[in-house]
Formats: sequence, C-alpha cells, structure tokens
Amino acid sequence: MTKEDGANLQPTSLTISAQSLADAGLEPQVRSWIGDGPNEAITAGQVVAVVGEDRLAQAAERLGWEPADLAADLAARLPALVDSAAPDSQSASGAGGGFPGFQVRWAPVPVQDLTSDLHIHPRIAPASSLTLNDEAAIDGSVTLTVRYL
Repeated sequence: MTKEDGANLQPTSLTISAQSLADAGLEPQVRSWIGDGPNEAITAGQVVAVVGEDRLAQAAERLGWEPADLAADLAARLPALVDSAAPDSQSASGAGGGFPGFQVRWAPVPVQDLTSDLHIHPRIAPASSLTLNDEAAIDGSVTLTVRYL
C-alpha cells in the first residue's frame, strides 16, 4: 500500500472518540492520560480495535503508509494527543464517575520549512569477513524521501 509517488497521496484524518476508547476496554488508560501522573501505553493492536481495520487501512492508504505503521504511530502518539485534548479542569478523579467526553482528530501537519539533526550510524561488514590483505573501499549513499501530501 505504500505509494512511491507522493503526488497522489491525499490528506486524511481519523476521529477517535472517548466512547470508542472506553468500548475497546481502554478506559483505565484514558483516565491515566487525562489525569495526573504517567500516561499508560497502548498497543497498535488496541488502536486497530478502536479505529477498525477498514478505517485504518483506508487512512493508511491515503497517507501512503502501511496500516501497521499507522497503528503503531497512533499508539505512540495517542496518550499525548488525548492529554492535550482534554480540558485542564477535567481529571480522572473529577469526572463524577462518568467517562469524560472528547474527540481527538489525528492528521498530518503540513510543513514548509524543517530544520532537523540527522544522525547517521554507519556500519561495515563483520571483521570475520574482512581481510587484512586487500584494500576495502568504504563508500555508500543515503536516500531521504520527502512525501508531499
């Protein structure tokens, strides 16, 4: 499903509701995200259960991602997204026993200028396969792919 031609990719978003998270059995995790203290993690499989395989596959295709990669990315980002989406006055203990309502929309953010550090970790063949008798040229290349939505 990954598309090499970024010009054909379409922006997309996924809306995830508090109720869908609770229905998937993630209420304790969500309460940790909106409450004080550390955020509990969720897995990519749990994201698939919340979003649904078909919706996830459609969104991944539109973004040029693999569904598993999108699910893993959402699992890593969802706690912080929910934490920032929930009002400051809303806490796990102050929800009155009910489950707090909110929605999180996840979508890629367009970037015009990006400045970043690039860390390169070169590797060579194992010493057991290298000889001291012959000169070994060390050359290589790297490709950076930028996808335009």
